[in-house]
Amino acid sequence: MEDFLSRVLYFAEKGYPLPVAYKKAKEMSRSVKDSYEVARRLLLSYYSLSGKSYRKKVRDFLQKGVHIVLPEWFERELHGIYDIEKLKESFLNRVIWIRVNTLKADEDKVIKSLENESIILERDKDIKYAYKVVKGDIKSTTAFKEFKVIIQDKASMAVIEALKPERGELIFDMTSAPGIKASLIMALTDNQSELVISDVDRERLYKEIKFLHNVGVNTDKVHIIHQDSTYSSVIKADKVLLDAPCSSTGMISNEPTVLLRLTKQRVNELAELQKNLLNKALSISSYVIYATCSLLPQEGEYTVKEFNAKPPLNFASSNAFGNRFIPYLHQSEGFFISKVSG
Repeated sequence: MEDFLSRVLYFAEKGYPLPVAYKKAKEMSRSVKDSYEVARRLLLSYYSLSGKSYRKKVRDFLQKGVHIVLPEWFERELHGIYDIEKLKESFLNRVIWIRVNTLKADEDKVIKSLENESIILERDKDIKYAYKVVKGDIKSTTAFKEFKVIIQDKASMAVIEALKPERGELIFDMTSAPGIKASLIMALTDNQSELVISDVDRERLYKEIKFLHNVGVNTDKVHIIHQDSTYSSVIKADKVLLDAPCSSTGMISNEPTVLLRLTKQRVNELAELQKNLLNKALSISSYVIYATCSLLPQEGEYTVKEFNAKPPLNFASSNAFGNRFIPYLHQSEGFFISKVSG
């Protein structure tokens, strides 16, 4: 186990996300089984580990167990917004949410098939098509493998609930990849909205196009642009979704390597990018949903306070500028969602 976890730590420090770091380490240590959760907790404990070598850090973790310590500046920024101890505790829990892909299957039939495969679900009270996985491995099910079930966090679904897509609308998804939210737009409108998707990364766009095809999106209704959306070629749309590039601090529970890459300078750079994207979005439509998978106000309230912004949802926590999904309150990733108008 020491060798295996040392390799996970090595690959994580090299910048690989946890699933990739885990896979690479597993290929070199095939005898290690059922160790993903241990690796996740190791990375959550990263800033508490003592020792200069990977092996010494791993030994420290195995002796002391999980102990979450946040970068000092990060905890300082979160102070007053969250209960820090509850937030740290929430990072230990992985909550998985799903929705049935109605572009490919009937919801009731899929839910029944999942129950037959010993998956226990809990239907959400706020978003009728959102289900929390209480028990079972959803990725091993037939429905998941056939793209009839899509894993999507409740807070991520709430972004599209805020957008309120309707049939016939032209919707611009400014930074669209990997396409989970784009696919939900098309599912909620029965493939009857017109969707423009763009991303600055060509490879991510290719993967998104493949994903949208696999999940049953009518790609004749999807227009693809490879671009930096701060200089968007789109002139006008009915609605704009700006699911902005961010620090991803809202997904620390599922992707603890976020902690390893987190710096105050990077957050400030991303906040400036978000503001530029938001200005561009408002030149395209007077109906903009701005969202970030972030716990930080720099990537939320501070960005939209200069604009006409308000909370678009009647569930989740809210303030004058938007809604916040808080992991320990909503059993979701951390998200900020705001409706911004011109």
